[in-house]
Amino acid sequence: MKVPAFTLDKAVTKLRPAIEERWRSVLSNQSFVGGAEVERFETEFSSFLGSAGCVGVANGTDALTIALRCLQLQPNDEVLVPSFTFIASAGAVVLAGGRPRFVDVSSGSLNLDLEGADALLTAKTVGVIGVHLYGQPFDVDGVLDFCDRHGLWLIEDAAQAHGAQWRGKRVGNFGRLATWSFYPSKNLGCFGDGGAITGNDPALLQRARSLANHGRIDHYHHREVGTNSRLDGLQAAVLSCRLQFLEADNERRRRIASHYRTSLTGIPEMTLLDASPESSSVYHQFTLRTSRRDGLREALEKSGIGSGVYYPMPLHLQPAFVEFAAGSQPLPESELASRDVLSLPMYPELEDSEVDYVCAAVGEYFAG
Repeated sequence: MKVPAFTLDKAVTKLRPAIEERWRSVLSNQSFVGGAEVERFETEFSSFLGSAGCVGVANGTDALTIALRCLQLQPNDEVLVPSFTFIASAGAVVLAGGRPRFVDVSSGSLNLDLEGADALLTAKTVGVIGVHLYGQPFDVDGVLDFCDRHGLWLIEDAAQAHGAQWRGKRVGNFGRLATWSFYPSKNLGCFGDGGAITGNDPALLQRARSLANHGRIDHYHHREVGTNSRLDGLQAAVLSCRLQFLEADNERRRRIASHYRTSLTGIPEMTLLDASPESSSVYHQFTLRTSRRDGLREALEKSGIGSGVYYPMPLHLQPAFVEFAAGSQPLPESELASRDVLSLPMYPELEDSEVDYVCAAVGEYFAG
């Protein structure tokens, strides 16, 4: 049996007729940048989240960079960012002119852990970027309390958490702004690249829309220098089609995760990440931890099973961030996680028999 870490084969087959119909409409109307499809998706996605509005942009990194500019990030302002995440979370701070300050993560969830983060605060600290890693919301209450106590804003990096909830409320509604990636492998992904900014402050959303379109306030009138970052009509059509299945797809991911947990809990030398009772994860990834990670990955590959390492190096050790990490405190949990995390196959079309096959291979490796 072959079980890839991720595949869109079945999703493309299911969606092809609807997408081709919508694409024919885009081709006929020639609304390739902006237009009715983009407006339709923005309305549908903000309604799905329960937020005031949505601004489609070109990708998730642009979404973060524009959101930071909307919040008036100034040169050398400092932003607290988890070290164990994708590079864009901190890279956007640098692109917007700020300085990331790296924070460690919780050993149980691998999400942002602000215990002890008071020591990182300076007069230049202005905000926090919290990442809902692997589709599991971070401790929203704890992070908001930290931000309130220190007068900081919060941006939710929800690139992996489309539809996830904290205490019954969808993520993307807790920070000043939330940012999204629609990379094809995301829970809600297009068939190219795309991103969005959402929130509940109309003024911030209007500025985001302007900044994403060269700072434009009307056709040839520009209040400030923005960038060119717009969601195109073809990708918006894909996202509208896929959004119709997101709730069912996320529920299927939860059932797969439950299947994994039932079969894999209690295996010596391996632990599973915590599932918080306050939240509902959408399991963008199903990740385990083991000091025998590399051996397990090799054994799975020999059995035809794909896997992924997200992420093999924490950000504070990345060459790109040397000047920002110099003199920072040790981040032991981020460093350990980079050595022991492994993500098993996870996508809604995964069959129960395939999950059984993966679990049996994991069990056989540790029994050997």
